Amino acid sequence: MGFTLMELLVGMAIMAVVLTALLNYFLQGTRVSTQSGSRAELQQEILNAQQLIAGKLKEAWYVYPPGQVINMTSTELTRRPAGGNNWQVGTDPILAMVLPPKVPSVSCATNTDGCYRFLAYYPVKRSLWVSSTSTDSWRNPGPDDANGETWVLAEYRGNIAPGAGGTPPATPPSVPTGNTANILSDYIAPTVATTGFTTTSPIDNTYTMFTYKAANGLAASATNPVSGVTINLATTRKTGGTTLRLPNPTDEYSITVYPTNLGKIAAN
Repeated sequence: MGFTLMELLVGMAIMAVVLTALLNYFLQGTRVSTQSGSRAELQQEILNAQQLIAGKLKEAWYVYPPGQVINMTSTELTRRPAGGNNWQVGTDPILAMVLPPKVPSVSCATNTDGCYRFLAYYPVKRSLWVSSTSTDSWRNPGPDDANGETWVLAEYRGNIAPGAGGTPPATPPSVPTGNTANILSDYIAPTVATTGFTTTSPIDNTYTMFTYKAANGLAASATNPVSGVTINLATTRKTGGTTLRLPNPTDEYSITVYPTNLGKIAAN
């Protein structure tokens, strides 16, 4: 005895429900796998960047204090997320330092390899960075329109001749200009309210990227030298229809570093 038309239709409907459930299951598994891979990649990249900055900071001969204006170039690769190329330490998210010479006996002209080395770490809006670097350059992380409002963390460096060593100078050393910035880490969570990524309500996950300490507990300044820096970083990315933010929706990866070479010519 064969199946009636009604029985066939019911069977097909049941089969469609089963297949839809299986498809949703596999799609969900794929999304979870993609998100897990992206989470691990984001976490590893930002922790590597934080450790690299911390390592350089430990060597620092001088750390530029809050209130100091840093102008590296007039290009987009050193442009503040808020606009303009004049960064103010303590107000804008920038960390600038001078490392002691690799070769203590070197004659410190600014074009001499091994001389005092200026380093600055700061964010640039991702879409601006991508559009301002060559598409075939290793510095270009590639377009990602969904995440264009996130930031990249950049490193700017150059040789510098600040004069004799000894105690850190009362006047901040001149910043070397016209060098090229390099990308250090991708998908940095903006420190300020940014649609789709950083909010002030219902949760506030704005943050300060670099905070400065002085040995006497008062505010660090040009006359009250920096003795320690706390590096706060968070990473975020829209992927698979979900916005990931690490380490979690409200916090940052934080580490405090106390440089051990302030005012010393040779690194320990």
